[in-house]
Amino acid sequence: MPRAYLSFSAMTTFEMSPEKYLEKYIYGKKERTSRNMGYGSMLAKGLEDEEATGDPLLDLVMVQLPKFELMDVPLDAYLEDGKKMIHILAKPDTCKADYSAFKEYKTSVRKWTQKMADESGQITFYATAIWIATKKIPQDIELVNVPVAYDAEGRLHPTGDIVRLPTRRCIADAIKMTRRMRTAWHGIIELCKNELL
Repeated sequence: MPRAYLSFSAMTTFEMSPEKYLEKYIYGKKERTSRNMGYGSMLAKGLEDEEATGDPLLDLVMVQLPKFELMDVPLDAYLEDGKKMIHILAKPDTCKADYSAFKEYKTSVRKWTQKMADESGQITFYATAIWIATKKIPQDIELVNVPVAYDAEGRLHPTGDIVRLPTRRCIADAIKMTRRMRTAWHGIIELCKNELL
């Protein structure tokens, strides 16, 4: 196994394409990222390091984002799988120290809708990891969208809006996600065995 844990990124990469999983996690092939994704990474790094990004407009938005005590702190959860455990790694953008609430930031050209927030697999994955670790589903979950746009020179900049989309998850969502986690984990194990033998 390239990693001893299952993250949301690894799970979805495997689900979309086992070949892409091999390229990224076994052979270390770098993914091409869009300018939009790069801009979102600037925001994430600035928040994680608690440092200015060098983009004054992005720094202004960064200060206005709603935050909890924990910023980008990994959460380890252990999902029962027969007699074994699957190490689940979740890294919400910001959490309360007791994990009763978390927020996930999305910097994007496209506008996030309530439906998108309610159907976000990433949010369900994080809520499930918290449920596995604490036996409680967080009751205060929010997707925070930072819309960005291209200017006349083709540069990205925040529009100045911050769109807050409260969303909920329930035990049924978490149970479904645990099935998905187990299926992906077993599939990754088989894929790695077949590739490396």
